[in-house]
Amino acid sequence: MDEQSRSTSNGSLALLVEYKLKAVMENVPVATKCVARVAQEVGFGEHALYQIELAIDEACANVVEHAYPAQQEGEMEVSCYLDDRPGLGRAFVIRVRDWGTGFDPAAVERPDVDAPLEDRGLGGLGLFLVKQVMDQIKFRFDPQRGNELLMFKRLELAE
Repeated sequence: MDEQSRSTSNGSLALLVEYKLKAVMENVPVATKCVARVAQEVGFGEHALYQIELAIDEACANVVEHAYPAQQEGEMEVSCYLDDRPGLGRAFVIRVRDWGTGFDPAAVERPDVDAPLEDRGLGGLGLFLVKQVMDQIKFRFDPQRGNELLMFKRLELAE
């Protein structure tokens, strides 16, 4: 893991930490713990920390499972920063980036969480959970800059 911890400021943006990791399942809990540590340092309480851990775990697991072909090694980058967001105010932002295969988020069907387990289709639950626990999410897909998932959590909601 290549960790770069910086407290640079660019206008309202303040980068807290950036990690580059191999996109393998063993690194998902590593990324989750690192982001949780930073989130705790900025003041999030137990409930919000759980939500952030769930979101980062799901996002990184999706990169490992879906971004790269089975035999291709890939990387993921996880960074956290603070930013002032219109409509959100001061927010803790988590960016998960990869350089693998992109996807259409609108094509991911919303899972029927009320259906019995045996009647549910596969897939879509992770993205659904991320949307439920974060205040806002955005996707960006760029062939040069990579695929990015941005997840926002309001600092005012810190407990």
